[in-house]
Amino acid sequence: MKTKWISILIVIGIVSVVLVFRIVSTRIHPDTFIHNSPQWNLPKGAKARLGKGKITDIAYSPDSKQLAVASTTGIWLYDANTLEEQNFLTGHTGAVSSVTFSPDGKTLATGSADQTIRLWDMLTLKHKHTFIRDFDPHFHNFKFVKFIGDGNTLASLYFGDIDLWDLTTNTHKTKLHTRVSGNIDFSPDGVILASCGNKDVYLFDTVTNIGKQSLKGHTKSVKTVAFSPDGKILASGGNDNIIRLWDIETGEQKQTLIGHKKSIKSLDFSPDGRTLASGSGDKTIRLWDVKTGLHKKTFRKHSEELEKILFSPDGNSLVSWSQDNIVCLWNVATHKHIDTIKGHTEMLQIANSLSFSADGKTLASMGTNRTIYLWDVETGKHTKILKGHTKEITSMAFSPNEATIASGSGDKTVRLWDSATGKQKKTLRGHTSVVTTVAFSNDGTMIASGSWDKTVRLWDTATGKQKKTFAGHTSTVNSVLFSPDDKLIASESIDDPNKLTIKLWNVESGTTEQTLSGHSARYRRRDMQFSPNGKTLASANTDGTIQLCDVATGRIRKELTGHTGIGPFKIIESISFSPDGKTLASVGWDNTVRVWDVDSGELRHAIKGHTWIVTSVAFSPDGKTLLTGSADKTFRLWDPDTGKHERTLNAHTASVNILTFSPDGKTLATGQNGTALLWDFASIAGTVDTQN
Repeated sequence: MKTKWISILIVIGIVSVVLVFRIVSTRIHPDTFIHNSPQWNLPKGAKARLGKGKITDIAYSPDSKQLAVASTTGIWLYDANTLEEQNFLTGHTGAVSSVTFSPDGKTLATGSADQTIRLWDMLTLKHKHTFIRDFDPHFHNFKFVKFIGDGNTLASLYFGDIDLWDLTTNTHKTKLHTRVSGNIDFSPDGVILASCGNKDVYLFDTVTNIGKQSLKGHTKSVKTVAFSPDGKILASGGNDNIIRLWDIETGEQKQTLIGHKKSIKSLDFSPDGRTLASGSGDKTIRLWDVKTGLHKKTFRKHSEELEKILFSPDGNSLVSWSQDNIVCLWNVATHKHIDTIKGHTEMLQIANSLSFSADGKTLASMGTNRTIYLWDVETGKHTKILKGHTKEITSMAFSPNEATIASGSGDKTVRLWDSATGKQKKTLRGHTSVVTTVAFSNDGTMIASGSWDKTVRLWDTATGKQKKTFAGHTSTVNSVLFSPDDKLIASESIDDPNKLTIKLWNVESGTTEQTLSGHSARYRRRDMQFSPNGKTLASANTDGTIQLCDVATGRIRKELTGHTGIGPFKIIESISFSPDGKTLASVGWDNTVRVWDVDSGELRHAIKGHTWIVTSVAFSPDGKTLLTGSADKTFRLWDPDTGKHERTLNAHTASVNILTFSPDGKTLATGQNGTALLWDFASIAGTVDTQN
């Protein structure tokens, strides 16, 4: 039975530095995690892990018994029937972007943002070999890794280049510069690679690394190609609305299939090679007789453009996915619509959103909310939802007593979760658009949230009921913050075309106390913090400035300048007051940590050491240690008085965007996008490491 592969087009930005993720505090006893799978393979020195990371790819084993899930923390292995975790593979130093099984199921290959490919023995679950790609500082993730032919060759796609790796000798075979403008496909024996050019289809010999020929005939860009199961025919389609069938031996065009009214988005041959399915921007799926080129059937159910179609491995079913996030299942023999899948609440990943099990009985689909759904192909009903991985949310905060997590989402709600069990406690409804930011009051009894609907809403934590709505902003509320005494809420927005504003709201009366304005609206405010005594509000901007405002009068007392950045971007990512309020630390895109005297506004230290953007900064509760997290995947400890480097810890696979302490100062939480690690702070602060 031929296994169908979905081309992965995941494009992850250079670094995720715009994470709206603020944990107020966390102190969870490590015993809570003794039998919890996220605690497997913890890095040395860490006592717990919160969350499993974001899902980036999924793959069934050839026997349909295992499901491999690639994430930002590593590779999770599940029993495909029970969905129980079986193991967790770690070793990559970056997020894992692609995962695939060998045809015999004995080897797992994974591609990562660390620009390596790792091979894993599925019998022993041990690492077998690492292929290292030439480092490119601008691009990180493999778009896919894939076994081809007899399974002794591995192909990897990396921003237009195809690398072939010999698994018998563990060496690099060749690199193909494919000029990819659409998807690619390999012949079943792995010898020929077809890629989409502008108006041509290019064929490459993967053994000799020689371009075999260019297939000419399309009058506009080619977007999709697919080999027949016997490898003798190639189908191509694109923006000229025409499907062309090519004889691979001669390069001659065999058939021209005309009927679609818009661009051809996806092509797939049935396992027996007799039928070709095509999906189009005209919202239809068409079935064609490969031998005669005659149109057999048109399926109409979708209301938006088709993005992907796929035959099941047994050829009995066809799945189609359109831009409106609708997945349809079709019976190929009867040409009837089986069911429509509407279970996703967020957009499906354009990349690896659909995958059949090898027996064709189960369909796995993944949404941008990082939830995997398993569907019964025969009935069209979803049978299981794979939970445990962190959803992609807009904002998140822990309550001061660590018992509750609040999350804001694009579904217009604020949700409250039990931090010990992960179960949802309440859903707070009232916003009419995306919730962009959430924050707990310092006593934990209230939650403030901001939204695209231009309002700030105040909620009762215990009941989940809305207490007040603060209206006055004329644009999206980007952040909210309680004052130390919980009497004020600060909210930030672009209310004026030329100025960013912060409004200070009286929690009791619901009225505006002050409106602070000063930063240019050409840039976004990145962070704001009240001083410990609540008299000063510091706000950092993407123009490289920090303003210190008097809360009582609304006047700007000091403006701190000095941060540079990348080109015109002088972005300050994070700021933090020392516990006594006398010192302010700031970090940003110039890879430096700056320490300021709050009273005078003078710069005390400009600390260098991180090799990439510094994304987070925090003082220890006693003020004796300054901590910084960076896109270089490290977090560092510094002496704030001298600026001296004390220690560097390498434990994360992505940018360290979270730094926060438990109220007693004993536990430090460090987090990347999707997971956090908990540390005994005394143990990591007690050892001086001279690493730069």
